[in-house]
Formats: sequence, structure tokens, C-alpha cells
Amino acid sequence: MMKNISFALVAAKALPALSGSSLTYNPEKNVYLTLGYTSAAGNTYYRAIRLSKRLAVYYHIGEGYAHTFLNGITLFCWDGQKAKIIAQKFWGGCNWKCFSEQFAKEQSIIMLKDFLAGQAKALGTYVSDQQLLSFSREAIEETRCKQIA
Repeated sequence: MMKNISFALVAAKALPALSGSSLTYNPEKNVYLTLGYTSAAGNTYYRAIRLSKRLAVYYHIGEGYAHTFLNGITLFCWDGQKAKIIAQKFWGGCNWKCFSEQFAKEQSIIMLKDFLAGQAKALGTYVSDQQLLSFSREAIEETRCKQIA
């Protein structure tokens, strides 16, 4: 119980988008879930959140009568005081995606790699695609590992 209270305090300061949200933790999937809402069409929408020391990965998820679907992914990094969006990708309309852990993970890796490539370019530094991909894979995998309190 104390762990959940501590996390709620950290989340309110570190991730302003979570402030005021009710969170639950699913230990089987190692993911925090926000309180969902149900649309007039009967679909329920919520965010599944994974954290590491460097990143927060938000999966924007919807549950319909037949499928769980991935509406989008938002990646955040820490700027020392608050979370900062570094990448977003959304699917919708005719392009919706059935939720798959593997697909969501791979998309997150690609998004982080693209962000880092842009940062390297802005700094005038060359970093190979292999190095960027390797680092991105490790960083996203860290969000999937259970964190020791």
C-alpha cells in the first residue's frame, strides 16, 4: 500500500499528465493503468504506462466489443523537473491497430530511435543506426522490467 502512495506522489510531480488520475498497477503485465472512460459507442479508453529512470511510455488503449486496440503511443523523458514529450504516434479511423505487446514495443523502439537520430543530427554528431537501435531497444526494455522500490 505504501508503495502505491509513494508512486502517486512521484507521478504527480514527475508526470504532470498523471496528476489527479487514479492509477492501478497490474503486476502480471508490470504496467500502471489510468482510470478509463466509456464513449457513447461503448468503447472504453485508458492509458497503460510503463516507467524507467529515463522514460515513460504511454500506450493509448481502447477496448471495444471485439478487440483491444492501440490508438497511439507517447514517449516522455525527464528534463530534471518534469516529463517532456519526445515522440508521439497515433492510429485512428481506418488505420486502427489491434493491441499487441510486441507491436507496441517495436513501435516504441522505432519512435525512440528516430528521436535520438534527430538529436544526434541537431548536435552535428554521427551515430550509426545500429547504435541508435541497440540503445533504443535497451531503453524501452528497461520500461518493461519491474522496478525495485
